[in-house]
Amino acid sequence: MKLPTNMTEAEVVQTILEVTKRLSSSFTFAYFDKEDIEQEAFLMGMEALDRYDEARPLENFLFIHIKNRLKNFKRDKYYRYDEGKAQKIQQNKKNLLDPLNIDVLPLSYRDNKDEQRDIEEIYNIIDRNLPNTMRNDYLRIKSGVQVNKNKRTEVIEEIQRILEEVLNEEG
Repeated sequence: MKLPTNMTEAEVVQTILEVTKRLSSSFTFAYFDKEDIEQEAFLMGMEALDRYDEARPLENFLFIHIKNRLKNFKRDKYYRYDEGKAQKIQQNKKNLLDPLNIDVLPLSYRDNKDEQRDIEEIYNIIDRNLPNTMRNDYLRIKSGVQVNKNKRTEVIEEIQRILEEVLNEEG
């Protein structure tokens, strides 16, 4: 922690506490109470001291820095599960963050041996026809590891193309 040259540690801590108390009530949400936000904001203020430029007033610097960090904190932690459009938007955001697990697709029912054989045949077709440049991403998707959205979309589109091609050959 880098202290300003003209202030003691107690004065710096007091300044951070004053700023966090002023801001905390504006950023309470969901299950984060005023005290929770004050604690988060205090930590943000302590971390910010390393970037403090002594040519500016400390209180102004902390107010702007903590306010911006709290906006990011609230944005990143806030999920509304209301009915209607807000719920759909939040679910779509959450889906973007979760990796696609191929095993949960309708193809992966493992109730009987015939379906299991069909699934294995589909995986074999994909393995034989998928370009080598996509194999690593495909295996990561298949094992449930998160893959870049663009790469995931590219792999899924290629798999769809391969399966459509095989179905057209058979039909």
